[in-house]
Amino acid sequence: MNIKTLFGKRNEIIGGHFNELRSKMGMANQDEEAIFSLREEICNACPLKNGNNCNAMKWMNPETLEVVDVPKDGFIRGCGCRLSAKQRSKLSLCPAGFWGGEFDKK
Repeated sequence: MNIKTLFGKRNEIIGGHFNELRSKMGMANQDEEAIFSLREEICNACPLKNGNNCNAMKWMNPETLEVVDVPKDGFIRGCGCRLSAKQRSKLSLCPAGFWGGEFDKK
């Protein structure tokens, strides 16, 4: 990720870490926590999950969950993010489209 992209995602990153801290301190919004918990369940079942990270060294077909080591048509690359913070960012999206947008204004 280049510095311009990283800088553009600063609100996502900061928001995720802030919500992670609020959760650990017992100050979390319970409605938000329900969504964050569902996101965590989804990530836990994802073949790109590697520890607490989304494996940026692998590509996955979101329809079949097939994982490969090289780019391929129809496959998405793992984002490389620290999942415990990303899952708690209201602005973040799963690169495979499995979650995100739950907090968008309707």
